[in-house]
Amino acid sequence: MKSYLYKPMVTLISKDTSIVNKLAKALDKSTGDLLNRDFEAIASEFLARDRAIEQIELFKSEISKTCNIDFTGKKLLEIGAGVGTFLITARKDYGIEAIGIEPSKDEFSPFNEISNALLEEYNLPKNIVINGAAENLPFPDESFDLIYSTNVLEHVQDPQKVLRESIRVLKVGGFLQFVIPSYFSFWEGHYGIFWPCITNKTLAKLYAKLIRQNPNYIDTLQLISPFFLKKILRSADVKNKIEILGWGKDIFKMRLATGNYSDWASLRKIRQIVEFVQKLKLASLAANILNIFEMYTPIVLTLRKIA
Repeated sequence: MKSYLYKPMVTLISKDTSIVNKLAKALDKSTGDLLNRDFEAIASEFLARDRAIEQIELFKSEISKTCNIDFTGKKLLEIGAGVGTFLITARKDYGIEAIGIEPSKDEFSPFNEISNALLEEYNLPKNIVINGAAENLPFPDESFDLIYSTNVLEHVQDPQKVLRESIRVLKVGGFLQFVIPSYFSFWEGHYGIFWPCITNKTLAKLYAKLIRQNPNYIDTLQLISPFFLKKILRSADVKNKIEILGWGKDIFKMRLATGNYSDWASLRKIRQIVEFVQKLKLASLAANILNIFEMYTPIVLTLRKIA
């Protein structure tokens, strides 16, 4: 049996440090046969208040480029609530009326147990995390001021339906931000490997085999690219309802040029390479070239509903 010994790296959302051990075991059980990862480190990041604050601040900063908005008292839906770290932080630190949706059956049941324990610790109602699928949101039209999701769209069954449903339940004048790894880029964060801009599953599985990674994890992913998302958002039933505020290109350029980003997940693996490119004074040039060819990552899609 694997041993999970928590080593403090972040500010946990819970005072119970054993919860990292529980979440690490749940992650190992759900994907351990497909991915060789440090599930203890991943679990501690899922439970990191610091990470949730970064996510909320990024959402705010992207909106602030267009207009000023006070998140206090706003109704927010998180697509893919996980264990509830973002929801708790949004409610307790920002006064946001946040709820989330997350499947809670089968392999997701351990995560539901952990989120219930965290919500109880903060005296928050358990029903703010709703069991369900993002392809069929159980809310009326125009229910939320804000919708947020990170590293979720690549795992759903139907990304197009998730986006359309999210826009449906967003109020006119409301804002949406989806952070999504791009598979038309140089990095794959789940495996933690360099990625040759592959968005075809057959080729992706062949590449995984060639570099001695388990190719079966590819079957659980949607290999999303900026081109794929733009096609969805140009569809007749969506394009006239939204205004795109950003795709994350400027964020990518800033992070590559300055190295000012947190080493969450597998990003620490490429820190030395980023620093080397910076020393050569090629970081801004490299970012500009990658942006021209839509090879940036992650995609930080921020939009406003206008109709």
